[in-house]
Amino acid sequence: MWEGNEPEDSSQLTYGELLEQVCKCSNVLLRHGVRKGDCVAIYMPMVPEIVVAMLACARIGALHTVVVS
Repeated sequence: MWEGNEPEDSSQLTYGELLEQVCKCSNVLLRHGVRKGDCVAIYMPMVPEIVVAMLACARIGALHTVVVS
């Protein structure tokens, strides 16, 4: 469950949906040459997709740091 600044800004995600998005994101990272041990900087606002990006990096073994805009 995520809630934004406005009441209508919210979303829900099941574990299955989260896993699907993480797998898609990690496949994109792999196709772009990111490998285990690489460093990835994630520059995003505080949205649910930031967690997907962090978990995708962890899934492939890439180090990551988050910069919230």
